[in-house]
Order: sequence, then structure tokens, then C-alpha cells
Amino acid sequence: MDRARFAELCDRFPRNRIVVLGDLMLDRYVAGPTDRVSPEAPVPVVRVEEEWDAVGGAGNVAANLRALGARCDVIGVVGRDGAGRRIGTVLEEMGAGCHLIGDGERPTTVKTRVLARGQQVVRVDREECDTVSGDATGKVTGLVAARLRGAGALVVADYDKGVMSPAVIRSVLDSAAAHGIPVVVDPKRRDFFAYRGATVFKPNRSELENAFGEPARPHDSGWMEAARERVGCAHLLLTLGAGGMVLASPGGIERSRARARDVFDVSGAGDTVCAVVAACVSAGAGLSEAVGLAAHAAALGVAKVGVATVAPNEISEALAGP
Repeated sequence: MDRARFAELCDRFPRNRIVVLGDLMLDRYVAGPTDRVSPEAPVPVVRVEEEWDAVGGAGNVAANLRALGARCDVIGVVGRDGAGRRIGTVLEEMGAGCHLIGDGERPTTVKTRVLARGQQVVRVDREECDTVSGDATGKVTGLVAARLRGAGALVVADYDKGVMSPAVIRSVLDSAAAHGIPVVVDPKRRDFFAYRGATVFKPNRSELENAFGEPARPHDSGWMEAARERVGCAHLLLTLGAGGMVLASPGGIERSRARARDVFDVSGAGDTVCAVVAACVSAGAGLSEAVGLAAHAAALGVAKVGVATVAPNEISEALAGP
């Protein structure tokens, strides 16, 4: 794709509204320099100079969509706690439509990352991964059915934190099909095979291998087509890290690769891919065009510290070449 075509798509992004459903989490960052080792244990001592919050999981898909200029509605479940309220505030500040369901039986997922000199030293997780309550499940499916009217695409960000139960998955896929809306899925292991009927199914290599119980063979076109049929999706988009992405469609196999100049943090790269694919497809791009742009965006994202978004001007510069 050339820059003129990308500019054309960018002009269309604000006209489209994407529904984002899935597990929400609060990403907390604690950062500072380190110049000594703790006398208590062989670990660095980080002198805190900066702290900030971001939204992860489905929230990071929304952040990437907003960075592209697309409108989005975010649907998810949070605890009735300070972290849940903070997720709502961050989403509202970025201009996302915020549809959060409070569940008093579980805490909001919080991931705290400690950074020293731009590198992650440790991550501390607070979370509950059991399936959300039946009341919350009903509210989720009802909200999705309502917000899909007039939407350009649905993105499902499944992080195995309890929102995407088989009942929710089947309900939202049926709702999207009824409205003729494409569905982009970022799956995890627990319900990997529950997304039959999705438009684009985007696992990474380790997720696919864990689900299949065998090594992936992304360079084997026959194996990729068989994998697509096995998960039951219209298109299988396998991400390979530095190896790029492989798209298996009924018409054949396509490969996309954009080399990252530096790799600081791969956190959230899959969210970036899903956001770019959904935004481009809803704007009228072909899927191979969308995947090519997503490869460039992912390469840009992993060169940033932490869970990061990519702006259209960055993608445009990448399309211009070195």
C-alpha cells in the first residue's frame, strides 16, 4: 500500500465505530533509574521518578483505535473498586464510548510494571480469572447486541480473565452475523476453539501451538489452510513476532513482514494488529491491505516502551521506506 491509499483510509476512520469487547485491565507503570543492587537480595533498586496508568487488554485495542482516529465503544467487566473506576476515567479521557459492568464479586485486573532505564524489571499481577457472574454475563451480551447496530466491526480481545465464556462468545458471534458485521478475534487458550464463524482469527504462534498440541508450520501453505479450517474461521491471521504475519484465506496464503528497527517491549502488539485490521476493514480496505498496514504498525509499536499505540503519521512514514 502507498501513502496516498493510506491517507484515503485515514480520512474514513472517524466515520466508523468499532465495538471492542473483552477483558479489561489497568496497566500501571513505575519507572526510574537504578544504580545499585539491593543489599537484601540480588535485585536492582529502582528510584521512582515517574508513575502512570494505561488501559490494557480490550482497553489497549480501544486506545489504538482512538490513536488511528476511529470511534469505538468498549464493553467489559471491572470490579467495583478504585482500579475499575480508573479504567473508566482513562477510557473517557481518550474519547472512547465506555460501557463498563461492575462486578462486586471480583477485583479489577491490575498489572504493575516496574521499569528501570526503559527496561521492565518485574511485573506484579492482581487478578481473578474465574468466569464473571451470570448477571454480568447477561449485561455483556445485551450491551453488545445493542451497540452492534450501525457498527463497522467487532473486536474481541480475549485474555482468559473470565469475560469471554462460551455463552458470551456464541451470543456475540450470532449478533454480529445477524448485523453482517465482521469480527476480529484475539484468542487465548481456554476457549480457543469456541470462535467458529469469526471473520479474522488472530492467534500468535505459541497460542496456536498450545491449542493444537503440535509445532506450527507457517511456511507450509497446506498446513495453514488446514489450521484455518480446524478453527472454523473465514481468515486465520497467525502472528510470528519478528517473522511477521501469515494470512490464510479461502483464496490462498499471504505473508506480511515489516522489520522493527528496535524491540523494547512486545506488550500489546497483538492489540495493535487487531485495531488496525478492524479499522481498515471497516473503512473499506481489503484484508490483505489491512494486514500489511497492521504489520507496519506492530513493528512500530514494539519499538516503544510499555503498552503503546501507533499514530497514522508514524505508519505513513514507515510506508515511505527508510
